[in-house]
Amino acid sequence: MAANLTSRVLWHANRTPAAAAIKWGLRALNFREVQKRRAMAKQLAVPQAQTSLAEALNRDGFVALDSIVDPGVMQAMMTSGEDKYLRATELRSRQETTHKSFWVRLLDEDSQNGTLPSDNPFVRFAIQRPLIHVLAAALGEVPQLSDVLLTLSEESSSELAYSQLWHRDFDDIRTIKLFVYLTDVPTTAFGPFTFLPGPASDQFGRSMHSHMSDDKVFRTIPKSNVKEMIAPRCSTFMVETSRCLHMGSRMAPGHHRLLYTATFVTVPRPYVEPAPRFRSHGELDLLTEAVLFRSNR
Repeated sequence: MAANLTSRVLWHANRTPAAAAIKWGLRALNFREVQKRRAMAKQLAVPQAQTSLAEALNRDGFVALDSIVDPGVMQAMMTSGEDKYLRATELRSRQETTHKSFWVRLLDEDSQNGTLPSDNPFVRFAIQRPLIHVLAAALGEVPQLSDVLLTLSEESSSELAYSQLWHRDFDDIRTIKLFVYLTDVPTTAFGPFTFLPGPASDQFGRSMHSHMSDDKVFRTIPKSNVKEMIAPRCSTFMVETSRCLHMGSRMAPGHHRLLYTATFVTVPRPYVEPAPRFRSHGELDLLTEAVLFRSNR
C-alpha cells in the first residue's frame, strides 16, 4: 500500500518542475553507483562516428542508427518477430497488459517470472555495443535498460487514446527509446511513429496533461515541424521521448505496424525500483552487466 502511494505521488511530481530536484536527490543517495557508471562511460573507446551520433541525439532529440546495427543481430530479431507476428491471434490472449485496444504485446510469452533472458534476441539487440556507446556518450554515463517491447499496432474503432495522442514519456528525466520497424511503414496509413524534434518540443514547454490532442499541440507549435518516420522495415532510430512530443499507432483500416521498442533510463529510476526485468544467461561482460542490472542487485 505504501509503495503504491509513493509511486502515485512520484507519478504526479515527475510531471512538474520538481522532477529535476527529485532525480538529483535520488542520485545523491546513489552517488557511488552513479560515479561508477560515469567512470565506465569515460573508459569506453567510442569511435568518432558514434560520438557524432550522440551529439545529434542531444541536439535534435533523435538520430537514425541504421549504420551501426549488427546485421546478424538484426536478422535474429526479425526472424523471431516474424514468427510472433504469424501467431499474433494466439499471443493476444497471453498479454500481461491489455489497456490499449490498438496494441498487441508479442513478447509477454518470453517472460519468465517477469524477466527476459539476456540471450533473448530482443534483449540482445538493445545491448549491442555500438548502441550502448551512443547512449553512454549522450548521457555521460552507462544507461540502464528499463524494458523491451514488441508491439503489433492494428486499426481500432475506438477514439484516439493513450499513445495515439501527443505526449512525452516520464519514465525518467531523460528517457531515450530505441525503435526498430519490423514491417514496412511506407505511408501515414501504417501509423508511423510521429514526433516533434527536440527544439520544437522545447518551445511547447511543460504540460500536466498526460496526452493531448492535435489541436492543443498545434496551437503552440506549427504543424510543419512534425516529423513522421516513414521508413522501411529494419529502420532503426533513437528518440529522447522525455523531451520530444510524440504519438503513433494511428492505423488506417486494413493496415498494421510491427514495432520494437527498448527504453533506456539513468540510475536510479525516479520511481520505486521494480523487480529485475532481465536475467543472466551465461557470463556477461561488465558493460552488459551494468546495462541490464543495478550494481546492488
